[in-house]
Amino acid sequence: MKKRESAYAAELSGLLGSETVLKGDISFEGMLRIEGKFEGSISGGALIVGETADVNAEIEVETISVSGRLRGNVHCTDRAQLLSTAHVQSVLDTAVLVVEEGAIFEGECSMKTAISPHEVAPHNMKIISSSK
Repeated sequence: MKKRESAYAAELSGLLGSETVLKGDISFEGMLRIEGKFEGSISGGALIVGETADVNAEIEVETISVSGRLRGNVHCTDRAQLLSTAHVQSVLDTAVLVVEEGAIFEGECSMKTAISPHEVAPHNMKIISSSK
């Protein structure tokens, strides 16, 4: 399986429910869904920040999908998706960025797309905010 396919096909390996409040460091394989409040650092495969989530973290993952509130630096090796209910304040580094209409993004985004194994072309973008 390719890296991208593995991140999207991963089974849910962890869930922080909407009533959960947690501070610390999380490292996971597969897929983690956060619906509650989290502060700290997160590293792993596919991260889902649910609509009720409030996350303030340093994040290093393969993919991230955000529907809730997210603050902090995010390094995503594959794809970052900001859904229409997302409110993100971040310095975001990703290969692919998808922003749905209605999502709010405040911060900076750096996108790097591989042209060849030895050459990388940076695409930098700064967004102050976007809303409905």
